[in-house]
Amino acid sequence: MSRRHFGIIFLLCSALLMFLACSPASRKRGVSPEINIAQDLPEGKGDAYLYDLKIYREGKKNSVRLDVYRNRDSLSFFARGYLGKGVLKGLVTDGMILAYFPTEGEYFTGEIEELINNGCFGELAFEKMLIDLFGTTPDRLEYSYVNFYLMTLKDKTDKKKFRLRSKVCPEQMELEYDLKENRFLLEKVVYTVDDDSFKLTAERRKYRLNIDIPGEKFKIDIPSSAARISP
Repeated sequence: MSRRHFGIIFLLCSALLMFLACSPASRKRGVSPEINIAQDLPEGKGDAYLYDLKIYREGKKNSVRLDVYRNRDSLSFFARGYLGKGVLKGLVTDGMILAYFPTEGEYFTGEIEELINNGCFGELAFEKMLIDLFGTTPDRLEYSYVNFYLMTLKDKTDKKKFRLRSKVCPEQMELEYDLKENRFLLEKVVYTVDDDSFKLTAERRKYRLNIDIPGEKFKIDIPSSAARISP
């Protein structure tokens, strides 16, 4: 699997980008206009997480560290490969995602559904849900899971576990939460395809809640030389 394909799959499937949609559509590589694209959000309070991600595909395993920052209305993430080498920078706001792959010199901006052609999302507002899943458990979200079955596998005072199973695709995801500082935090994600061709696991290593997050953590500068990934 090429690094670019790994990055796209990682974006779509991780905690990120990680919600029952791992069938990339065909993409065209466009030329970036002479502009500098950046999304600069104001500084403020938020949460920070560090996850260990492992992706198993075609008998191979890729591992990255994922830094995640969340404030009230946005989510940013930075993936680091071996020796701390950056492989992906991303920013999610309500209705939009911006992802930059520094090594490949490519970026994508738009809605995640533009990159997918398998119909697993339906009318689900993926970008907003991705932000919300880092703030609460899926059973408390006021969404209509038309294309998914939501099952509660564990419901204890300090642990919760849920399964989201697609009704139209052979894919499912399990989400585990634990109680920290009087809040349920996303602790582990396991995404699998029924034929065992793909598996993703994300386990939380560290977290910090209600901290001051610099505005630069919600800013991604795209060089004018970067090429846009187009569906």
